[in-house]
Amino acid sequence: MLGTLSVALAGVARAQPIHIDAVEEPAEPPASEPEPAPEPPAQPVLTRPKPLMTEVSYPEGASGDHEVVLELLVDPEGKVERAVAVSGSAPFTTRAEADARAWRFEPATRDGQPMAAKVRLLVRFTEPEPEPASEPTLGSSPTTGAEPEPAGPEAPAEAPEKPPAPDEIEVLILGERQPLRQRLGRAEVREIPGAFGDPYRAIEVLPGVVPIMSGVPYFYVRGAPPGNVGYFFDGIPVPLLYHFAAGPGVLHPAFVETVDLYAGAYPARYGRFAGGIVVGDMAPPSYDWRGEVSIRLVDSGGMLEAPFADGRGSVMLGGRYSYTGLVLSLVVPEVTLQYWDYQGRARYAVGRDDSVEVLFFGSRDLLQSEEQTDDGEGAHTSTTTVADIAFHRVDLRWDHELPGGRWRNALMLGLDRTGIGDGDVLLTDRMVGARSEMRQRLEPGLEFRAGVDILYERLGQEFVGGEEEDVEAAPGQPPGAGQPDAAAQPAQPSEVQQSDEAAEFGFNRSRDDLVVGLYSEVVIEAAPGVQVTPGLRTDLFVSAHDVAPGVDPRIAARFEITDRLALTHGLGIAHQAPSFVLPIPGAKPSLRGGLQRAVQHSAGVEYELPAGITSSLVLFHNLFFNLTDLLGIAQLNQTEESDDETGNLRMTGHSYGAEVMLRRSLTHDLGGFISYTLSRSERSSGRLEGPATTDRTHVLNLALSYDLGRHWRIGNRVILYSGIPARVAYLEAARHPPRTPPFWRLDWRLQKRWPSADGRGYWGFIAEVLNTTLNEEVMDRSCNAYDCREQSVGPVTIPSIGVEAAF
Repeated sequence: MLGTLSVALAGVARAQPIHIDAVEEPAEPPASEPEPAPEPPAQPVLTRPKPLMTEVSYPEGASGDHEVVLELLVDPEGKVERAVAVSGSAPFTTRAEADARAWRFEPATRDGQPMAAKVRLLVRFTEPEPEPASEPTLGSSPTTGAEPEPAGPEAPAEAPEKPPAPDEIEVLILGERQPLRQRLGRAEVREIPGAFGDPYRAIEVLPGVVPIMSGVPYFYVRGAPPGNVGYFFDGIPVPLLYHFAAGPGVLHPAFVETVDLYAGAYPARYGRFAGGIVVGDMAPPSYDWRGEVSIRLVDSGGMLEAPFADGRGSVMLGGRYSYTGLVLSLVVPEVTLQYWDYQGRARYAVGRDDSVEVLFFGSRDLLQSEEQTDDGEGAHTSTTTVADIAFHRVDLRWDHELPGGRWRNALMLGLDRTGIGDGDVLLTDRMVGARSEMRQRLEPGLEFRAGVDILYERLGQEFVGGEEEDVEAAPGQPPGAGQPDAAAQPAQPSEVQQSDEAAEFGFNRSRDDLVVGLYSEVVIEAAPGVQVTPGLRTDLFVSAHDVAPGVDPRIAARFEITDRLALTHGLGIAHQAPSFVLPIPGAKPSLRGGLQRAVQHSAGVEYELPAGITSSLVLFHNLFFNLTDLLGIAQLNQTEESDDETGNLRMTGHSYGAEVMLRRSLTHDLGGFISYTLSRSERSSGRLEGPATTDRTHVLNLALSYDLGRHWRIGNRVILYSGIPARVAYLEAARHPPRTPPFWRLDWRLQKRWPSADGRGYWGFIAEVLNTTLNEEVMDRSCNAYDCREQSVGPVTIPSIGVEAAF
């Protein structure tokens, strides 16, 4: 990052001395240099802002201790232009924001000239004693009303190998913001009605995201199907983000610090997806004892972190287990649904600049149905496995801190599996991956990023009895239905002869896949407030005997016209191997037919309104080539003109539209957002041409969250979107088809928390419902010259009642 500094705060809030340590920007050359240059340095010299006056008052009517992280915009005169709470709860966030606007700083400078800077500060509120009231502290322990006494002799310097104290914060010099990113923080995600506190599930509220169906956590991003949207957690690719049947995320929320959506022209370190990228960043360790527990109507989960080795290391474990089957069996006795997940992390500081870490996580979902049959000899119960899905990841990494950068080397082991039928077929994907990535600031205003990543996959199809075969299966057929010499065999009555194009897209089991990627990009601060990031990524895809290269140039830019107004721009090319509409762990089409390609372009404007409200408008246009979106062209394949196109499984397409976002953090007393997407997504294949099956012209999200006082908080969210194209008989009508009716739903959330006596934790009650209105959604409409027939789904209504605690 450009100009990233570390600041440790000590002392009380009332104008006490504050010690500031520079981590990446040493003021003097290292003593080891043989001949320091006598002349002034040629490169610009950055200095960080220094707090001068930082007083805060304890909010009236509040109780307990509390921590709030503030993001401040400090102008060149040292005044606070903007104060926004990044984490914390009302009324503490409201008080901290209000008082922070009166703070004063010694401004940041470049070559001695004052400049604006963004600062993140940790504000610790301590409940006053009955005697003389004390004031809250910034980064320190509680104090009484008297002036603080000297702390005595200065404590010995911290051992070099000990990791940074958990109350260190970051100062971000303007110019390092990602220009094409939508970010959700952990504190805000917990307050979004209908997201159930899951960071990844909250992605659906962002502009550019078009749901397939209400309550189902799979979505199109700017016209790209779910199978073309990449999911990453702390740099590790994962096949899916959610448990089956509208369940929660597969990662415990305590492990996720932020979630970013790159709808297009994403950073070069991410690749191999011709759609958007969803990135979760892992929460940093606290190097302290802490934990979280939640018990809900359908599942329970928890997290525990503990330090070791005298604070040089931290271990963190978490997981979730469902008893959905017990609840579901009361409503639908013949259906069984189970899921569980686990997460773990251990980090150890080997030295001052080196640390090692192991991260592991995984999940499983099992959905079964029972059916009573009578064969004349008595009643029998047969069980059918609808879905048996699991994946596991282990990531070993070594981090080395560089002067002005970082270098990471990692080794990843993974297993994806999907059971089909009653365990008759098991699709597996065993993988080994390695990556090395480096980030280095060459000089102020110039940062270089580069890396290499390799992924080897062993794909297999296991049958009962341990057999494996090399097979091809057309979409819609079970794997193994088509043998390589199927053309020479007589077709059985129940079989369908498949075309070469169908075979190319099907499973090519028991094969080895390899992909090698190289990337580099440069973050250039061309002028104050102007950031340009050109990048290039190259990937070589190898699948069995097929080889295909992909070259992906990208560029992103951000122009800060004023402190409140900024323009953004992005353009990029992305390649991806063939994919299914929905990600299926362990299942992967062959490389025959070539790579999918996408050209992604967007331009936008961002403006920061008063009262901490941010706004943005983005125009986008994406082009897709050689696309494997079978769902996107399904309704076009229903027309009479599709008779001679049944074997064509590749298509072209494009999407375009506008995205609008107005947002005030939900951690305020009154917070909310308006997210609106106006878009069109089209597909063409041969003579078939028209809107994609899941094309929705309008998608609107409205949310409000309000602090009722006494730690009660209520939130509501309304989602509204227009219908999808109907099925018609003629292609001319399919180009401008009638649509299913619009759908809307109301979600709500009610929360009450009781802070613990020491202020470090809480326990609380949460009630939350998705689709409180019990609305059904029309998912299929078939029209002829006389009338239309509709089929509805639902209502997909998900209630959640539970208690939670943190300590």
